[in-house]
Amino acid sequence: MTTTPKLTRRGLLGFGVAVPVLAGMPSGLVNLALADDKATSGYSPHGAGYYRFSIGDLKATVISDGYGNVPFWPIFAANQPASVAEPFLKENHLNPAPQFTNNLLVVDTPTDRVLVDTGFGDVLGPGSGRFPYLVPNLARAGIAPESITVVIISHIHLDHVAGVVTKSGSHVFPNARYVFVDDELSYWTGNRFEADINASKAPDEFKKAAIYAPKTYLPPLRQRMQVVRPGAEVVPGITLIPAPGHSPAHTAIRFSSGNAQFIHMADVAHRSDSGLQHPDWSVIFDFDGDQAIATRKRILGEVAADRTLVMGYHFPFPGLGYVEAAGSAYRWNAIPWSWS
Repeated sequence: MTTTPKLTRRGLLGFGVAVPVLAGMPSGLVNLALADDKATSGYSPHGAGYYRFSIGDLKATVISDGYGNVPFWPIFAANQPASVAEPFLKENHLNPAPQFTNNLLVVDTPTDRVLVDTGFGDVLGPGSGRFPYLVPNLARAGIAPESITVVIISHIHLDHVAGVVTKSGSHVFPNARYVFVDDELSYWTGNRFEADINASKAPDEFKKAAIYAPKTYLPPLRQRMQVVRPGAEVVPGITLIPAPGHSPAHTAIRFSSGNAQFIHMADVAHRSDSGLQHPDWSVIFDFDGDQAIATRKRILGEVAADRTLVMGYHFPFPGLGYVEAAGSAYRWNAIPWSWS
């Protein structure tokens, strides 16, 4: 049985920002996606909450899991002083706690309907921003959870795995198998991760959430797991791209159809602004900050050189666009919104 120490509603990273308590947890883990304190009940999103596009002959849909607001510093510039972060925020017209989103991806292949990651699920309560909206937005898009046959988990963090089961313990995607990279799964089911996390420089609230996630959401999936090597082909046309650093075996995903290529970068870069303009800025949640920076520079360089359409899990919805070289760094070129 998983138990969680009691936490306060304040003090995430010592910012003095009001932090909503996670609903449905034994002692109330704290949400890292901060937002306003408006209740989510009765909320109707501006827009449908989904966005359709194509990857060659493959039909794809970005599904919004919602959004919140997260303090920018030091979370997204952990190796920089506040004096560096502050002018960056001003230059990019960002407030100190800019918006942070979760974008889920559904791709229809000839053999499977594939979902990448599962969002926050039922773990967040009122006051946690506008989470969770994966299941309601799937319904708006006409996608039944029962129709999902493959779920790829890019890495085992709360905001990527908590949507696999409901509060009552039932499977959200009852007909799906769950794809995990072997090294990622072995780390989060091994005997090292708690000590590693507790010894890290991450805030206490994140440490507790990071420990809670694998203990809570992996056991229900034991009989549904497909464990693969880094770089494996999951189904024809969908291949994993090793992208370690943010987590031990974090993975990006390549989708291929004919001459079309598309890469879901997952958490290679957490923000479309700082993650590209300053790829050497570390993120406080990274398992290995130096490795995450090296991975980010490698993948950003590759997709920029190849002019590949990409997606960022936490980029502004729908998170689709191109990475362009800009001197020694990069810039984000979001795709024009398609109305058809």
